[in-house]
Amino acid sequence: MNKKNITRLTTLNAVIGYPLTQTQSPTLHNAIYDALNINSLLMAFPHPDINALIAAIKTFNVALTAVTMPHKETVLPHLHHLSETVTALKAANTIIQRDGELWGYNTDVDGIEHAFRHITLTQKNTLIIGAGGAARAMAYVLKKHQAHIYWLNRTPDKTHELIEIFGGQTINHDTLNDLTVDIIINTTPVGMYPDIHHSPLPHKFLRHHQTVFDMIYNPLETQLLADAKKVGAKTISGIEMFIAQGIQQISLWQGENLHTPALEHLAQNVLAIKSTDETKI
Repeated sequence: MNKKNITRLTTLNAVIGYPLTQTQSPTLHNAIYDALNINSLLMAFPHPDINALIAAIKTFNVALTAVTMPHKETVLPHLHHLSETVTALKAANTIIQRDGELWGYNTDVDGIEHAFRHITLTQKNTLIIGAGGAARAMAYVLKKHQAHIYWLNRTPDKTHELIEIFGGQTINHDTLNDLTVDIIINTTPVGMYPDIHHSPLPHKFLRHHQTVFDMIYNPLETQLLADAKKVGAKTISGIEMFIAQGIQQISLWQGENLHTPALEHLAQNVLAIKSTDETKI
């Protein structure tokens, strides 16, 4: 990617969260800006205090802000407008500033829908590993498509809260043996770089008829996905969700649908190079 020519007309965008050591949002966004000739630069603003970050967004007139943990929920009281999805999930991953007002969106759902565009979810037995914000977005999509949800998580209290909202039932590794699971989704960070040899689910639970989706996108193929491939299961990398939700963020900002196969392919190549470089460190 060529060095960007920063001028007084360059729009400042940001990704906020803490600590932001793993974020690839600058790589993704800046590559897309270059490809579409958008005069903007997205930078990482790591800070634990959401009040300080909101003040910075307003002070520097940040147009688009990507929001990641731990601020997806704490940002809500600072927003002037919430999308229907944000209201339902009680979490925002995107802020667009328009005329001094902050509009909140959640494009994680768009990313999930894109990742499963070739998979039928209706009436499928689905296993969600984890119970955090990513699991909430996944459950939102599954409920919309009338899938059957099973929850596997180390903290039962968090799972019970999600069951009240999205339905489903809690299971453990013992009861998992007795179930026929069609789709497995990892929403935890287990297996993320640099701990790439860990998996959130022992390989003995994987079957050839299943579809396995890992929301992690660094590495592109996690240990869970590698194990799933070995038994003949269909796999979906988190890179598909990540790219789609990022393009949707930019589309919301620009006011038009920018998602094309060519743009997606470009983003995949850029992120693949970045991922390969990091694993060599």
